Amino acid sequence: METYKIEDNIYAKETGVYGKSLFAKKDFKKDEVVFVVFGSIITEPNFYTIPISNDLCIEPRVPEGNLCQYICHSCEPNLGIKNRTMFVAMNDIKKDEEVTIDYAMIVPEFPEPDQKGWENWDFSGWDSWKCKCGRETCRGKVKGYLQLTEEEKKKYSGYVSDFIIN
Repeated sequence: METYKIEDNIYAKETGVYGKSLFAKKDFKKDEVVFVVFGSIITEPNFYTIPISNDLCIEPRVPEGNLCQYICHSCEPNLGIKNRTMFVAMNDIKKDEEVTIDYAMIVPEFPEPDQKGWENWDFSGWDSWKCKCGRETCRGKVKGYLQLTEEEKKKYSGYVSDFIIN
């Protein structure tokens, strides 16, 4: 039986533009598992958490040193998500290529700072979810799945956390 170690698949490095991000340590084929996200299970979401249900999130900064905390958003992602925690290649990925996900694949909706129900979130330092991915097709704003167009939702079919679409 093969042993899975996240460090065999990805590494984090500084991008020089938007902080640290994740990069592939080897080539991956379409639909191959790149990494499985892990961390503490918590009930209060924050900017780093990865929702796995309407009430539970993975906090990827715990344990300390967890590479999962460096997953970055892109409007042209090469990763999708299966089974709520498995980040998979949406297309072939080359060694040393940055691996990113569209946060809309894991988050139903991003709140505005003054939106009711999000009073406990700390929005200091955030610019209304401004996207910094720099891709040619950048939407300019990070969105949740429910905020995507029907065309965008179709593009991500099969790569969205099942708790959002069920």
